[in-house]
Amino acid sequence: MTSRPQYPMDSGVSVFGPQDGGPAGEQGGRDAAGRPPAPVPADRAEARRAMLAYLGVPFTLCLVPLAVYLTSPGDHRFARSHAAVALSLSVATILYTFSIVIVGGVLTLDSTTVGTLAAAVLLAALWAGVLTVVIRAAVAAGREEMYQLPRWLRMTSRPPR
Repeated sequence: MTSRPQYPMDSGVSVFGPQDGGPAGEQGGRDAAGRPPAPVPADRAEARRAMLAYLGVPFTLCLVPLAVYLTSPGDHRFARSHAAVALSLSVATILYTFSIVIVGGVLTLDSTTVGTLAAAVLLAALWAGVLTVVIRAAVAAGREEMYQLPRWLRMTSRPPR
């Protein structure tokens, strides 16, 4: 029996498979907190692929991270996990952008100037924050380290395993 805590909203679904320590693979090699060890790149090319996954987010949103995730072999856990985080970042950015457009549209019903100005300021702030996170994450991937997204950009309630 595993000692993994169960949360009421935890469906047990994970982007990581059994070989990555996901729900079906609770085998050995855990740190003091009970998490599997962070993946390490097999070579420098894998670290570059992880960087590419992040750097593609501002230009193509989810296309480049998805391509890196799907084209990385199963034994390249480092690139796949970074691509999954970059994909989560891009989906969160898309959702925030749609929310800002909706808020701007509702404000535009009262005053076109106020709605446009509010939406423009919010979009600029969002994209400045996302660009900062993308740069930090790409630098961490280049140093062959894992990166955890800020809480406001995470699509899950807990960090990846």
